[in-house]
Amino acid sequence: MKYRFRWLTGICLLATALLASCSNRTELDDSVAQLSFSTLDGQQIAVADIDSPLFVNFWSTTCAICLAEMPELASLYDDYTPHGVKVIAVAMPYDPPNDVLELAQAQQFPFPVALDLKGDAVAAFGPVQGTPISFLMDSDGRLVKRYVGAIEFDALRDELDKLLELG
Repeated sequence: MKYRFRWLTGICLLATALLASCSNRTELDDSVAQLSFSTLDGQQIAVADIDSPLFVNFWSTTCAICLAEMPELASLYDDYTPHGVKVIAVAMPYDPPNDVLELAQAQQFPFPVALDLKGDAVAAFGPVQGTPISFLMDSDGRLVKRYVGAIEFDALRDELDKLLELG
């Protein structure tokens, strides 16, 4: 009986941890609005200046899932940029900047790629403990959805269509 209790307690703790890590927070820290992303081409993109939906994707050069979904992210960018949606791919602070630059150039990413050298974006959006993790914000800067792990792009497109009142 004693071992059964420990087993059940362990399962409950694991389930709680998994649910917490996959939760869809409804608010972002105020520091997100103060962020300014520095892109590989030297552009500064201030979150406060964006008045349309924003999709922020945290990725890593060593993350197979991240790299596999980049073509679909490029397609999303091409399809929704004309509607005002902003897409930013943020490399993790531990990614060497030269590796990020080489990969972005080799893959010809059409969307802005930002470096988070000091970890300011990771801290503001936190917890960003692994990749991929993405955030969809509405035109008022409110969190619409948090995506942990691989992105379900059909669902993301549906969410964007609702935000933009396209369908």
